[in-house]
Amino acid sequence: MNVSLRVIPSSDAAFRKHVEALVSRDIFASVDDLASRLQTLFPRVRVRASEVSDQHNVWYVYRDGVWSGDDASWWLDDHTPRVIVTKAGWIEEANAPARAILGLAPSDAMPRFFTDFVAPGMLEDATDLFAFVADGNELAVTIVLRPTSGEVIACDIRASTMGERIVGAFRLADDISVPLPADPVLVPRVTCHPSTDVLFTRYAEEAVARMPQPTPEGLALRLRRLYPHARVEVRDDAWTIYRDALGAIGSSDEWWRDEALPAVRYDSQGRILEANAAAVALLGTQLVGRHWQELVTAGTTEQVSAVLRLIADVGWAESRFRMPGADGYFFEFDSYTEVHGETYLTIMRRRPEG
Repeated sequence: MNVSLRVIPSSDAAFRKHVEALVSRDIFASVDDLASRLQTLFPRVRVRASEVSDQHNVWYVYRDGVWSGDDASWWLDDHTPRVIVTKAGWIEEANAPARAILGLAPSDAMPRFFTDFVAPGMLEDATDLFAFVADGNELAVTIVLRPTSGEVIACDIRASTMGERIVGAFRLADDISVPLPADPVLVPRVTCHPSTDVLFTRYAEEAVARMPQPTPEGLALRLRRLYPHARVEVRDDAWTIYRDALGAIGSSDEWWRDEALPAVRYDSQGRILEANAAAVALLGTQLVGRHWQELVTAGTTEQVSAVLRLIADVGWAESRFRMPGADGYFFEFDSYTEVHGETYLTIMRRRPEG
């Protein structure tokens, strides 16, 4: 059937474009079919066919279930839950009310990818909708979210672009009860290489556990913020996750025992307490008194605390990272870190270029 849509309110550009794209891509035999699809993500939506004779192919999509005007007053309040998101989808900031709804503790590191809070089964539609917002279309809709606690909730949301960021305000929609999806999401079996990198394995496992609907592409996207060469290969229901680029050679046994290598000692907050001359030469700056967060790759500063927590849990870690060197260019290095009481000692070995 050739359907002609009337999306109400038409002023909600992101929602309207999402519905139009969905209908142009998929076939819906009836208004009920379209309504069922939309209501998984937008619980207030209702779809009705025109009652005018010979116009049954005209479908009215009501974002709020009925004709309604926009009440923008709630989202302007300073105490409203609010997030700042990059156009690539990374939640960089969340105020205390937003963290409370999303199930994030004050100590939980940012950024988090927005799909961490998408309910199972809704990944494709949520990703498409986000793309329309990132393109500059405002959004004002009731949507389904999944906090880290696992339950599925409904929230009213207002989102718009501000420069290179998206500002989103939301509140609980207490008048809507959202049932859990009928089908459980299958969590893949994960194997990490190199197997000796306990830190990488733990980091990857935590990333998978945070994803309501795990996908290989989504996992690789998350890992590459810290491990730029990470890739995920799928075989049946098992995923093999590689830390390094194709053809990369693993570390030799106990290379870190070389006393001439760069070494840095720091506390649990990442504040550097000691650094030998080799470390200063490698990084090209005075190190004592600074924090690792000031030195690492842009966009990964909030990952430092997560990595330190994992190292503290394990007690030691041999891994591979990259960061800017003395010449300002990125370099890759093998890293060995061990915990001594309240401090950490990291020994570094620069990898050969190419």
